[in-house]
Amino acid sequence: MEPVPVEEITSRLAALQKGLSAEGIGLALIRQAADLFYYTGTLVDGFLAVAPAGEPLLLVRRPQYRVMEGDSPWPLAFYRGLKELPALLARAGHQLRGPVGLELDVMPGALCLELQEIFPDRAVQDISPLIRRQRMVKSPYELQQLRRAAAVLDQAFELAPELLKPGISELEVAAALEYRLRLLGHQGLIRVRKWNLETFYGHVLSGHSGLHAAYTDTPSGGLGFSPAFPQGASLKKLAPGEPISIDLGGCVNGYTVDMTRMYALNHLPAPALEAFRVVEELYRIYENAARPGVMPGEVHRLIWQEARSRGLGDYFMGRGEDQVSFLAHGVGLELDDFPFITARFPYPLKENMVLAFEPKFFLPGIGMIGQEDTGRITREGVEWLTKTPRGILFV
Repeated sequence: MEPVPVEEITSRLAALQKGLSAEGIGLALIRQAADLFYYTGTLVDGFLAVAPAGEPLLLVRRPQYRVMEGDSPWPLAFYRGLKELPALLARAGHQLRGPVGLELDVMPGALCLELQEIFPDRAVQDISPLIRRQRMVKSPYELQQLRRAAAVLDQAFELAPELLKPGISELEVAAALEYRLRLLGHQGLIRVRKWNLETFYGHVLSGHSGLHAAYTDTPSGGLGFSPAFPQGASLKKLAPGEPISIDLGGCVNGYTVDMTRMYALNHLPAPALEAFRVVEELYRIYENAARPGVMPGEVHRLIWQEARSRGLGDYFMGRGEDQVSFLAHGVGLELDDFPFITARFPYPLKENMVLAFEPKFFLPGIGMIGQEDTGRITREGVEWLTKTPRGILFV
């Protein structure tokens, strides 16, 4: 296990405190797993209490022994029930002034109401936008972790061509790749922020299964093999002449990257090949347009304009009412980090933002045709972190 460098954590905390001060928040109580890890380098059942100045306090319900035996960068206080929090904070010198900041985009309503009862004289303010804006620009340390995750993902994809044979199921291909990823260091969990957005390692889809939208806000879905989790690989067998897409996330030391590659057994119909040529053109547009200072809405406009001009607008990023609004999503500690390439994302692109770009077409009677890569925004253009050769690989 590799600890997050202390200087990395302290610099993140200092930036958060500046934000709290600017927004007039008296105390932030950070609970959500990815945020907690970002500011502490560990995961506990508890809160990180952060005021605009002074040392934070890591409030831990459990696991107590593991945390005590570790090297926490912050002072610790242990509790059994939430009603103990005010006394523990007071003992540590945290005098409540101003609103209490909570991650209202992800915090369960019942927990929020309980905290309001514990701090009845304090207003509650959402600190999620502040945290997500900070997290969307990656540090050199974070870029290193994302490159490691990309390298693991690339190694796993080396196995894909030998797995693809007529009659093998999507599930068998997925299981072999997931096993390979795990042995290479994948942590076994991909975190997402959006409520009820669930994902696993990713999707292996072929032919008509690639046209089935998921209940989650993702372009591709798949059949799955249970009504309890109707997305991803199914028991469908691979067949010649169908597009096969492998869309997987690599996650190492908490950091996730995303990649999709296309395959086919023997051949593909002409419309599929033409759609993939459009995908390649959309990559060129993205590489030229995605630069620091550019608004995501402008990148979104240029790419959609090209898709429509090729007569494929009705099949781009989903079909009909199932089309998704984004063309690229930020990655990091969560698969849906800020920023997003959408029509109205309110913040300009900055150097060292990292996004997964995934232009995909859903062709009736054929399947899904697309590609995805994770890349860093730089002044010179996009630095692609995922490096598996692109194109449709015929096996």
